[in-house]
Amino acid sequence: MCLGIPMQVVEVDGAFAWCEGRARRERLNTLLLESVAPGDWVYAVLGQAREIISAQRAQEINLALDGLAAALRGETNLDAYFPDVSTLR
Repeated sequence: MCLGIPMQVVEVDGAFAWCEGRARRERLNTLLLESVAPGDWVYAVLGQAREIISAQRAQEINLALDGLAAALRGETNLDAYFPDVSTLR
């Protein structure tokens, strides 16, 4: 299984864009998207920008990924990482 991560476009270079997110910088292929501009958030999977997402959606995904990392560290109270799920109880 692979997980996508949200990344913010920093620079566009033809069919590619330099993006930053989750403490990394990566050159992503943007051919699957109509257009991207610096400041846009994209959902990145295996070197590809798959879709443009909102800043809020990027924040939600990052929070869930932080929750996954916390679970892998052995934390058991994960409600803060998944606010939408915890309100369903």
